[in-house]
Formats: sequence, structure tokens, C-alpha cells
Amino acid sequence: MSLAHKALAFLATLAALVQSPTLAQWVAPGTTFGAPSSLSYSQAMAYVTVQMNAAAVQRAQSVFNQINRTNRNNPNAQAAARTQAQTRPQTTFKLGAQRLLLNPFVRSLSNKPAEVQELTAAFIEGFKGFEAEARRLGRPNNVAMAFAYLVGVCYLVHYGEEPTEAALLNLQANTDAAFGASEAFRRLSDSERQRMYEAFVLMATLPLLGYTVAVQENDPKLLETYREIAGVALESALGVRPDRLKFTPTGLELR
Repeated sequence: MSLAHKALAFLATLAALVQSPTLAQWVAPGTTFGAPSSLSYSQAMAYVTVQMNAAAVQRAQSVFNQINRTNRNNPNAQAAARTQAQTRPQTTFKLGAQRLLLNPFVRSLSNKPAEVQELTAAFIEGFKGFEAEARRLGRPNNVAMAFAYLVGVCYLVHYGEEPTEAALLNLQANTDAAFGASEAFRRLSDSERQRMYEAFVLMATLPLLGYTVAVQENDPKLLETYREIAGVALESALGVRPDRLKFTPTGLELR
């Protein structure tokens, strides 16, 4: 079972948290959790994009495809990359005592106290679900793992296809090498790395929430909304259009 699929396990808790009618700007008629307003979503994405450190992400994007292609075509190289990414990771950081982006991210979506409280609880559960899996896989507090999670979740939402765990771990390894090749990333402090890490997880949790409810409610319109949101997040993370991406059983292809 893949990381993206296992992430769905915590969504029963999230669904309960977002059923309140106080979440007015998020609720569409006939659903318990609807599409965000375009303004709220734009504000949220603008906020997390700033926090991602554009220079480091863009540099990693520029070398990722080469690293990914080389390793995907050479099983020995990919195995070596996975070993290094776990035993000598280049994208780890010391996690601070507090979340750095959670509160301002939620407040970019709403300033109503009841909504802020409920959305905060939902995103906290999102972090818990992801971080439990990252620990299981031996990759805690790792920017590349959060990036792979974002890509895997958004691919699932956008295409309805679930990447394998092996493919996601290969993506994590190649991402670790790509960020490690970025001087801009290597200069980042622990707190700056934590901001990027949190931005990736928050960008994944939002479409995952909507996707899950859309599937549960059998709501094609809502599903399309979150499919588009996931596509935007994929393009932001990888720097290429979603139609150029394809997961294979062992990794991600950029066409």
C-alpha cells in the first residue's frame, strides 16, 4: 500500500472535523466539505508559495529531471540514491517546537474564529498522518519526503491513480539529491527548511481533503475542482504541466 493511499486513513477524522456548518466559505450545497472560494485558495497558495523559498525550489527543479531520468534508467544508481537519501539525507532539518506556517496559513483562508479552530484541527491531523508515515519509512523531518508526499497526493487527486510506495521513495531519493545540489537550499537554516516542509504538507492536505469528500459524496463537480487545484500544486512543485507527468511502478517520468 503506497504512502499516498495510507494518507487517506486519517481523513475519517478530518471529515468529522469539517462537517460543521460554520465553515460557510468552504461548504458547497449538498456536501459536508466543498470547494474553497477562488479568493481564499489564491490567498493560501500565494502564502505557501512565498514560504517555499523560490530560489531553492527553482534550482532543484532545474536539476531534478536529469537526476530522475538517470536514476530511473539505472536500477543500481537508483538503489544507491535511495540508500544515501535515507542514511545520509541532504534535506533534513531540526524540527522546531512550534509549527511555523499552520496558523498564518489557516488565517489566509478565514478570519472567523470557529472556522479557524476547525481548519486548524483538520490540518494538524494532516501533519500527524503524514509524519507517522514518514517516521515509518525512516525519513522524518525531511523536506524531500514532504515534496514526494505533495507530488504523490496531487497526482492521485489529479489523475485518480495511486503511485506505488516504491515510486514515491524513488522520487524522494531523487528529490533529496536535487535539493542537495542547490546551493540556495544548502544555505537554508533549519527554520527556513521547516517552512518549506510545512508548505509542501499543507499544499498536499488541502486537495486531499477535497478529493476524499468528493469521492465519498460522488460529486463530479467538486472532484473536478480539486483535480484542478492538485494540478496547480503539481506545476508549482515540479515546474512542468501535469500532462507531462506520469508515475510508473518505480518512479516519476517527466515527458
